[in-house]
Amino acid sequence: MFLEVLILGLLQGVLEWLPISSEGNLVLLMFYLLGIEPGRALELAVLLHLGTLLSAAIYFRREIIEALRSVKEGASHDEGRRLLLFLLIATPLTGLIGLPLFLLAKRMAATFGEALVALTGIALILNGLLQRGRGDTIGARGASDLRLMDGVAVGLAQGLSALPGVSRSGITTTLLLIRGFEGEEALRLSFLLSIPAVFSAEMGMVLLYGFPSIEVRTLLLAVVASFLSSLLSIHSLIRLARRTKFWLLCVLLGVLSLIPLLAYL
Repeated sequence: MFLEVLILGLLQGVLEWLPISSEGNLVLLMFYLLGIEPGRALELAVLLHLGTLLSAAIYFRREIIEALRSVKEGASHDEGRRLLLFLLIATPLTGLIGLPLFLLAKRMAATFGEALVALTGIALILNGLLQRGRGDTIGARGASDLRLMDGVAVGLAQGLSALPGVSRSGITTTLLLIRGFEGEEALRLSFLLSIPAVFSAEMGMVLLYGFPSIEVRTLLLAVVASFLSSLLSIHSLIRLARRTKFWLLCVLLGVLSLIPLLAYL
């Protein structure tokens, strides 16, 4: 079990930030390849988010401090204030949409989720091709340009990631790109948005179902592995967005998000 948990933790840290459903794929992997029964697999998959939550909080600690500082210092930290409002607006709306979908996710929801995965992948590809054609005339917005409707739109979209197979990072990054945010900034905002969203989801799971019956050593190993691989993945994706042509990264991520759907053909 030691090696299996280590591998699962490492995979969670990588898959969390790619436009494919990390939780869904990990549950399938644990069930079909490792023989872990679905209930226990889901418990472990949810807990693995603790590692990615911690890694995002540490990697973006400066942005978080800046946002919190804006509460005290006001207008002198306009970008931090806008970021804080963005997170405060988006997170409750995510719960408003996500909780009912999570509780009601049955066969129809799963089918709808697969359709959303396809739409997300296609949107990423089209957005990348559009950026290639327009060059610097598209995607110039940053955190200082955040508006009320950005938080509303992204929060509602993020709630859809409660559907089976839908990637939180994929759907939020895609929407931010569509709303005109620069590529690296779209990734950064999507990753920052994961912090309150994942924290709220973890607390909600504990309140609804109690703390999973998993050995402490197993949990610690999985979370540490998830944390380390997640930290590396965030850094790598941000560097890719900064150093490569982002339209190409969009196309590649879009294609990657469609690959799991081949199993349904």
